[in-house]
Amino acid sequence: MASINVAAMMVPARLFIAFLVLAGGATIAAADDELLKTQPFPEQPSPTPPSRPELPRATKRPPVAPSPGAAAQQKGPPGMMGLPWPKTPEEVSKTLDNLYAYLATEGDHRQAGEIGAAVERLWRLEGGDTVNLLIDRAEVFSSKNENDKALPFLDAAVELAPQYAEAWSHRAYVEYRMNNYAAALGDLRRALALEPNHFRALDGMAKILVQMGEKKAALEVYNQLLKVHPNIEGGETARDELKKEVEGRGI
Repeated sequence: MASINVAAMMVPARLFIAFLVLAGGATIAAADDELLKTQPFPEQPSPTPPSRPELPRATKRPPVAPSPGAAAQQKGPPGMMGLPWPKTPEEVSKTLDNLYAYLATEGDHRQAGEIGAAVERLWRLEGGDTVNLLIDRAEVFSSKNENDKALPFLDAAVELAPQYAEAWSHRAYVEYRMNNYAAALGDLRRALALEPNHFRALDGMAKILVQMGEKKAALEVYNQLLKVHPNIEGGETARDELKKEVEGRGI
């Protein structure tokens, strides 16, 4: 009948996409490890695909202060600061809290980069194989600037895992590259509501606000970003330049 609810048909369609992705899981599993990272938002949503694809958590928790001298004694995987790789959701949560504390206070740029990369790997543990497979497939298309093909996979990801901040963040990235700023901002707000320390989402939000001419709001977001990740690439420079523009108007 003509009165068929089109919206109601979308969820099964997205789940069907998920099924198709799982069927091809073996191929995606062999994808470059770089796809496990969050892609940083470019300064401009250029149609040129990024040369190096780089790519959230449930509730806000108070940071756990790092133990004295731990950084100097770290062993194990880079960026883990001597902490063991978590095996349960509870351990993931505790490890992230500790790494966020290190990230906010680390003075060495290289070491901070390794901590940030470890945090990004831990974010992916919260999504589950099905949803992460959808995100990986979307990243393959996005890296080739085929964002219209990437978007349906990310639509399916947020349908399947609405409490997974990484799914919202990835979809926002693709929407940004398609110049859909309003949708991207909405998804970034969802990501940050789930994971307030998601530095990639904060970085993306600041850049979008600059593009929209909302420079005062962008400056506030950059200040928050640098509290979470003081060494994030280009963050301090962008904040300082924006601060001169915003605060220099009254001089």
